[in-house]
Amino acid sequence: MFVANSQWLFFANALMCTDMPCFTYSQLTCHLSMIRPSPKLLSLLFLAAMTLAVSFPQHAAAQSGTVTYTHTIVLDIKLPPEMDQLFEQFKDMIPESVTTSYVLDFNETLSSMRLLEEEDEGESTSGFRKQSAGGDVNIAVSFAASGSSGSGPQLIASVGNLDDGTYTNHYKFLTRDFLVAGELPELAWKLTGEEGMLLDRQVMKATATMDTVSVEAWFAPEIPAPFGPDNYGGLPGLILMLSIDDGSKLYEATSITLDTEIEITVPDKGRPVTQEEFEKLVQEQMEERASGWNNRVIIRGN
Repeated sequence: MFVANSQWLFFANALMCTDMPCFTYSQLTCHLSMIRPSPKLLSLLFLAAMTLAVSFPQHAAAQSGTVTYTHTIVLDIKLPPEMDQLFEQFKDMIPESVTTSYVLDFNETLSSMRLLEEEDEGESTSGFRKQSAGGDVNIAVSFAASGSSGSGPQLIASVGNLDDGTYTNHYKFLTRDFLVAGELPELAWKLTGEEGMLLDRQVMKATATMDTVSVEAWFAPEIPAPFGPDNYGGLPGLILMLSIDDGSKLYEATSITLDTEIEITVPDKGRPVTQEEFEKLVQEQMEERASGWNNRVIIRGN
């Protein structure tokens, strides 16, 4: 008889939990007494637990390699009330999402994510002219993907360090370099029991919540590298697909190259600032620049 997913996942999730790396005899006895398995089922459960422990080592040596991801952002369009009617007339010109490509390099302890060099960096602008009683009004609608070198900050590199659990982001904004450092997110991942195939590799689904944002990851256990895009990681395998906030932000791997020698250097060029300081600076500069534009709408993904 097949064991229900909830029983299997008790062991799988517990083995992945950093604050409970193993079970004591009393803990196992207590839980198993609640589900009251037969002796045969008991043997299967212990075998499953041992198999998971072997299949998902917490500190397995990571391979090195390079992954290319497509990065799709669903645009969040917020306009002032006075532009609602105008937006309805021209909403067909505005795409629902913007897609770019990123490269993730990784070795045993470091990962580095950057915008694909061939990507058309910068800002794409659509314009149209609207005739009104007061004369023609020129409307420009600009789209700038996260990481582009348009009007917003350009992400040069984002480096995650497993040794000390930190990340360093190197941005270029208004011709200046900034270094934003912080701690890597620690998520309480839970296996769902769902499996699939991506790039001819078996992947497993895990979910988590960071603050109030839902995170869904599909990782490849056969690639024991606890990395992923956007500094998400901590799973017993490389993340090949990552969905944030119910798909409003999606990364999907399109190619993988393994066992190549990867050298990663932590950025040290730029003015050190906190994440909060950098976000405040960008917001102030964008508002200042936008105040001088006539009927110009900047639409960004997060």
